[in-house]
Amino acid sequence: MVAWSRLRDIPRNLSRAPEVARCVAGSSSWASLIPGYLGLRAPRYPFVFRTRNGDSLIIHDGGDLVTAWIIFFRGEYRVKASDRVIVDAGANIGAFSLYAARLAPDARIVALEPFPETRTRLDYHIQVNGLGSRVASRSWALSGRDESRQMDTESHLSQSRGLFGREVANGGLKVEAISLRTFFERESLTSVDLFKMDIEGGEHDVLHSASDEDLRRIRRLALEYHPCASRDVLFDRLRKAGFVLEFDLVDSRDSGVAEFTNTRTFSS
Repeated sequence: MVAWSRLRDIPRNLSRAPEVARCVAGSSSWASLIPGYLGLRAPRYPFVFRTRNGDSLIIHDGGDLVTAWIIFFRGEYRVKASDRVIVDAGANIGAFSLYAARLAPDARIVALEPFPETRTRLDYHIQVNGLGSRVASRSWALSGRDESRQMDTESHLSQSRGLFGREVANGGLKVEAISLRTFFERESLTSVDLFKMDIEGGEHDVLHSASDEDLRRIRRLALEYHPCASRDVLFDRLRKAGFVLEFDLVDSRDSGVAEFTNTRTFSS
């Protein structure tokens, strides 16, 4: 007898048919990825996810699998071939940096990942895929101001590790957190074509604290927003800074992925 939970998943899985087709077309590892992502059969971890062009990522757990799937096959983040400067804030193991590097072959990419074990995996994937000259990894976390912050070490999934609130004095891992302005200054960036930000709730602090002048450096913002604060208030802040909402993939209240284009950017 088929489990009732499997029957309930049928409509949802049918709606994912375009993603499944992109997986088959885009990865030689589709036989492990598809049943794992759809919840039909757990893969044997770790395994190597390979794209058809020969790039690879080591998948350690379900969190890695979901991350790779969302970036490569769901298409939540849109990269243009003409992009020249890309920032990957919350780079994790490097799936988006790898994806962006192939779609924008002339782009310089700065990948921010403060958690040491995860950054080691990020650096490995940069090197094993021959991207050392194009992708620079940094150990900074983004924050509303330059400060020392504590980072969550309890979450099993690396994708869910974020900064603790400022009121937490002890516990976690101490990391260097910097403002958006300091980041731009350290990297000598006057303009960013695509700024992808997935920093587990820290986006509210970073974007509310940034000046309009800082935000004018960003041409397109690909933002995963989290329910620790109001989506509407955050989007209103961006609108007042000149950003226009292009699309919003809502997961639940105050949670989703959105893309914005800035109408007030500095000239190149």
